[in-house]
Amino acid sequence: MTTGSPAAAPWVAPEPRELPEWRARMRDHVTSKNGMRALSHAVNAGQAAVFPTVAGVKASPGAVASVILARSEDRRLREAHLYYATADMTSLALAAAATPITEPVREARMPSPYGLMVFAEPIGGYAQDVGQVLAGTPMGRDGVHATVTTPIVAVSWGPWAPDDVNVGGGPPVRWFNQREHGRLLTIPEEFRGVWLTFYAAPGLAFGSLTPDTLIGARQDGSAMTAGDIQAHPHSTPLNWDNETALAFGAPLGEAEPDTTLEWTHVVYTAWQLMTQTGRTQLVEVEEVPRDRAGRKRDTRAGITGPSAVRVVNVRTAHRPAREAAEQDANGSTGRRAPQWSCRWPVRPYRRNTCLNPRGHGDGGCQHEERIVPGHIKGPADQPLRVGETVNLWDHQPDGPAGSAGTVRAGRDGGPA
Repeated sequence: MTTGSPAAAPWVAPEPRELPEWRARMRDHVTSKNGMRALSHAVNAGQAAVFPTVAGVKASPGAVASVILARSEDRRLREAHLYYATADMTSLALAAAATPITEPVREARMPSPYGLMVFAEPIGGYAQDVGQVLAGTPMGRDGVHATVTTPIVAVSWGPWAPDDVNVGGGPPVRWFNQREHGRLLTIPEEFRGVWLTFYAAPGLAFGSLTPDTLIGARQDGSAMTAGDIQAHPHSTPLNWDNETALAFGAPLGEAEPDTTLEWTHVVYTAWQLMTQTGRTQLVEVEEVPRDRAGRKRDTRAGITGPSAVRVVNVRTAHRPAREAAEQDANGSTGRRAPQWSCRWPVRPYRRNTCLNPRGHGDGGCQHEERIVPGHIKGPADQPLRVGETVNLWDHQPDGPAGSAGTVRAGRDGGPA
């Protein structure tokens, strides 16, 4: 039996200007044989949260689903607006997300119809036994037990409905949501909402293990170690890890720790912060343009979304002192998500705000949930005075990850 520390290797975020190239590599991977093989394995192993089926097709459920899933994700990435959340922005979203979201899911909260957002710090994660990660793969080996952690560091999104997919006039596509304990729920055809795909960095989970830790076997039967995984060049900077679909007009519900719903609360909170305007606007956006050669490459690759990156950060006037961020970083050893207690010593809270007070009496007003930090310590340690294109947020301390909302292994299997 082999055991390992649950601490995750640190997530090192890219520079914002690197996101267009990352998107291109992610698109190439998700539609590649290796990418679709990973999706197929996840479905066949019962590790997919949301997946399609087509009756009467002579192929495994995973083989059929992987084609549909890959095609859908390719479109989301192709049309995505690119966002980069700085460490302070990530920290603010995490702190605010710790209080319940009261409003139902609103399409207007999405900062763009399609998006890819990379976080400078993880927004959560999960822990697993390495045997569970590799079970059923060519690398699986009985008797290997080592805890690994996977931080969730990015998300893509796009509008979604079960009838979006057309398989050429053949049998209809049916979609299922797999809940805990293997319960399958049929997603009705009238469902309308937004799809979220959560991403992790390939190989990062195995960085918590010593290089000589035995984790499995190659296809030829030879031993594979954690060091082999770390040294192996990966074709994609980020791996599809888990997914969820949110219905417009429905509440998010209370999130359990280390689940897809917990990560969803952080993402939706970030959207709220990004679309919150007026005197309570807390974030600002700086655009990092793509150079001409890069734009041409994107056009040739069929990219229809913007090539510029929008960096989302806390507004300068409300940004915490660097010393506070360093204190958080020093206290974040082996965490799933960064510490934020020094940067935001008084947790932000949500306030139901009437946008049209004159119509309040007769019910003709409109209400919106707004996030108000009680005391954000700025550069001068003063309390907050309450009166968008690549989007940026700030850096990642060391930290472990936690378990997914649908109990399943991650999809980072490493080299075959």
